[in-house]
Order: sequence, then structure tokens, then C-alpha cells
Amino acid sequence: MTATNSSPDATGTAGQGLFSGRLRWFIAGGLLLPVTFVMSMDRAAMTVAAPVIQKEYGFTVTEMSVILTSFWWAYALFQVPGGLLAKRFGPRRVLALAGIWWSVFTFLTPYGVVFLGFVVIRILLGLGQAADWPTSVYTLQRWFPRREQSRANSLLLCGLYLGNVIGSPLVVWIIDSFGWEDSFHVFAIVGFVLALLWWWVVRDEPRSHPHASAAEVRHIESDRQRTETEATLPWRAFARSGQFWAIGAQYACLLLIQGFFATWLPTYLVDARGLSLKEMGFLGSLPWVAMIVGVFGMGALNDRVFRHWRGRVRIASAGYLLAAAFLVLGALSTSVPVLITCLCLSLGAVGVVQVHVWAACQDLGGGYSATVTGWTNLWGNLMSAAGPLFTGILVGIGGDWVLAMGILAISGLLGAVCWFFVHPERPLRAPARPSSSLSRKAESCPFPSRWPSSPPV
Repeated sequence: MTATNSSPDATGTAGQGLFSGRLRWFIAGGLLLPVTFVMSMDRAAMTVAAPVIQKEYGFTVTEMSVILTSFWWAYALFQVPGGLLAKRFGPRRVLALAGIWWSVFTFLTPYGVVFLGFVVIRILLGLGQAADWPTSVYTLQRWFPRREQSRANSLLLCGLYLGNVIGSPLVVWIIDSFGWEDSFHVFAIVGFVLALLWWWVVRDEPRSHPHASAAEVRHIESDRQRTETEATLPWRAFARSGQFWAIGAQYACLLLIQGFFATWLPTYLVDARGLSLKEMGFLGSLPWVAMIVGVFGMGALNDRVFRHWRGRVRIASAGYLLAAAFLVLGALSTSVPVLITCLCLSLGAVGVVQVHVWAACQDLGGGYSATVTGWTNLWGNLMSAAGPLFTGILVGIGGDWVLAMGILAISGLLGAVCWFFVHPERPLRAPARPSSSLSRKAESCPFPSRWPSSPPV
């Protein structure tokens, strides 16, 4: 499948016959969703297998915390470089190479043998997976008009969290049937195949795809942010913007809560609540089902009902507050059904916020969406690494899960506050040369006005 024509008119017949003007949805749902799903299955495998690995190798709670979070440190620190690579070399090339990289180290995960071996493999795995998210969001920014991007983002998020829904019971079944090592082998092979499929099918621009119809290309380009060159990347302007820091800070708060579910929930249900491994495999997946429901529901509503920035900011703030409240209520409950219900509502509210985060990154970043996405994911995943490590140390010292979950809930309150400093209606851009003292004064303001002087680019 070679792109020999760059004109949509030259490829319109093929595109209309094969995809009927919906190639962009195939890329989002038929490729990005499975790629992200299989990538997340590795994380689910490590999380579910953690109690087995810890027992087999005699690791302490603190050592297991380091193994689990070493992936997230590498994943977080290489978010911005991953976004820059996607911008420089294109999402097609970067995501294909990243997929091959992390598939190799997923396959090698069971061969860590000792504490340091597991840590090194998980770090190298995190380096490979770091490019996936900024590259995927950048792909959607190129292939979708702005009025459809929340729904496209919800497909991407679905792939990420479906791994936690299917991953827990599937990994438990593989462990019981074949051993925990084979779960990593299976996901690695599937990931390698999907990376090759991505390279074969996807193109960086709709115009260069041989199966993109002329009508679909016009539809995409009619409402798409412009693309900037890396030479014009306005880092100084970004660093001076309050909302640039606010979008990163709020995501750090969000991933502090989500990191508990992604890293410690199976251990919490087994050790603190006395569930069996099989019971945990089913019940531990239910909060992720609720999150997918929240993601899809809010993705549709965001494009159709809450397109105005003020509504989106308020919904995101409310999602934070609900996530924090239900996390505390669940921790205090002595009933397992009530606990699971509260955890479902908490993580479902996190899913609502997730949709708004990536829509805001695309609105704020425009042609720099890969960079803004990488920046946001950097801060979120730094907290994904530090948060579970702190939780593990706290529980290892005092055995107090309620206190640990209460501290996580406080981050929800802080995240809600951060959202009121995010202005999706005013994209980040290099400042214009001031023409008067009044404009210089406005330019020096650390937080942009809520009322833009010009429509978003």
C-alpha cells in the first residue's frame, strides 16, 4: 500500500470504494484502539501478576513498588521527547518503531530473574511505550476535524482502559493455565504484528493516503488546526503561560488517583480486603468498565453538548470532586459490594476528566498538540511513578490503606482547582510583537484572559 499520489482528487475513487469516507474512523478504532489496547495489556499483566512475582522471588513491598514504578519513571520522562519525535519524523514511523521496541521488552519481562533485572527491563519498556500516547493524539489531530476529536479521543482512551477490563481476568486465566510468563509472551507477539500493520496501513497526512477520498480530506481539513514547524516551537511563550503549567499540574493530580487503580488495586483487594485471585480478577475489572462508560459517554456529549469551553471546564472540575469523594467513601466502607460500587464511580469520574484533558491539549496545542500532549503526559506519569511508590512505602510502614487513599483524594480537590486556570478557548502561541504599552502589559500577564481577542487557530 504505497502512497503515490498526494492529491485527494487522485485517490478519491479508491477511498470512496473501500472506506466510504470513513478511513479516519478505521485508523482511530481499527488501529489506534488495538495498538493502545495491547500496550495496556502489558501493564495489566504486570499489575495482576505482581502478587505472584513478589511471592515467587521474595520481593518486599518496597522492592515491588520500585519494580512497578520504574516503568512509569521512564515512560514519564520520555513523553516530551516522544512528542518531538512524532513531530519531527511523523506518527507513522515513530509509532511503528516504538511498537516493535516495547514488544521486544514485553517479551523479555519474565527473564528479569533478580530485582535489578526486572527494574532495567521495565525501564527500557517504558522508553518504548513513551512515544505511543503523544504520537496517537497527534495522529488524531491530523486525521480529525476539531468537532469530532472528543469522540476520536474516546476511542483511544477505550483502547487504553479496555486492557484493564479484559486484562485482569485474561491474565488470571493465563497464569492458572500456563504460568504468568506466557501472558507477556502473547502480548508481545500481538504488539509486534500490530506495529507492522500500523506501518503498512497508516500515512502521516490524509492527503497522502491512497484510500482517503477527496470528500473525506476536505471534511478533515475544513476544521483542523494548522501544523507548525518545529523551528517555530515557542517554548518561551509556553513556559510563560499559566495554563501551560495548569494543564500539566491537573493531570498530575488525576494520575495520582488513577495510578492507585492501575498499580495497587489488585494487591489492595487481595491483601486488605481478603479477596481470592479469581474474585479479584473479576471485581478488579469493574472500575475499568465504569471508566470506559464514562469515557464514551463524555466523548459523545463533549462533541455535541459541551463544546463550549466553560461547560467543559466545569464538567472536568466536577469529575475530579466526584472521583475524590467516592474514593474516600469506598476506603471507609466495610462492605465489599459498596467498596466496588464506590471504586466504579470514582474511576468512572476519572474517565470523564480524561476526555476533557486530551480535547484541551488539542485545543491549546493546535499544530503543537504532540508537544503539549507530551508535556501533559510527562507530569501525569511522573505522578504515576511517584504516587504508587509513596503508597507502597506508606502501606509497608504502617499498613494503613485508608490513610493512603485519603491522601490520593486530596489530589482530586487540587485538580479541580487547576482546571479553572485552563482556557481551551485560547490556544498557546508565540506572542505577537507589542505595539503599545497596553499590549506589553497584557502580554506580561501570567494567566491569559478568559475572553480571547481572536478565535482559536
